[in-house]
Parts: sequence; structure tokens; C-alpha cells
Amino acid sequence: MRWPRWNQTAELPLLTSEQLEALRRFALFEIGIESVRNSLAGVFEFDFQPERRTAATHFRVPAPGVLITRAQIEKALESRRAGLVSPKELMEWATFILLNDGYEIDEDDQDFIAECLNELSFNPNASL
Repeated sequence: MRWPRWNQTAELPLLTSEQLEALRRFALFEIGIESVRNSLAGVFEFDFQPERRTAATHFRVPAPGVLITRAQIEKALESRRAGLVSPKELMEWATFILLNDGYEIDEDDQDFIAECLNELSFNPNASL
């Protein structure tokens, strides 16, 4: 896959309200990975191969970003246990959140959330 080249001196674009909404909806499992990929085309490119995961950000980091909370992590784990989310979907979800600068981790649970996302990104069947 070929990534677009950006002029290093040009100012990066802000995410649109629709793109931020796509990030929010993806974090809540309301849309899938391909829908969020389409929404972020040109500003966030990614490829999640088993041996190599890459991402390229071409937008200014939003302030505030889309918040990731302990409740979202717990919902993701419950969805996996209930069979509503496959291990691959959970891996992609966690990896996408980790690699996308549009997300912001809740400071109150930062260590817990970061640890869970890292674990799920590499081992979506982990017993957390």
C-alpha cells in the first residue's frame, strides 16, 4: 500500500467533526475498522499485518482527543467474552486506538487502560 506524501512545511489539517465522530463510534464498537478507515482516508493510513503493524498520521492532534475510559475497555472485554467481537476485531480495535493520535486515554485510569490496550493488541485472547 502506498501512503500519500505530505509537504513537510504545510500545516497538517484538523480532523473534521465527522472524522472525530467516526473515531468516537469506532471506540464504542458502533462501526467497524473499514468504516473508520474510509472516514479517515488521507489523514490516517494503517496496515495491521500479523508480523508488522504500521500507521501514518497526517492530521493535527485534536485537543481534546476522543476519550478512552476504563468502561470502554471493560465493554470491549465483555463483548469478546459474549462472542460479539472476534479476537481479530479486538486486536484491531486496541491497535488502532494505540496508534491513532486522535484518542486520549483517561488520566484517572491511564496505567490500566494502556496496559490493557497493549495486551489486547498483541494477545486478544488474554484473560484480563
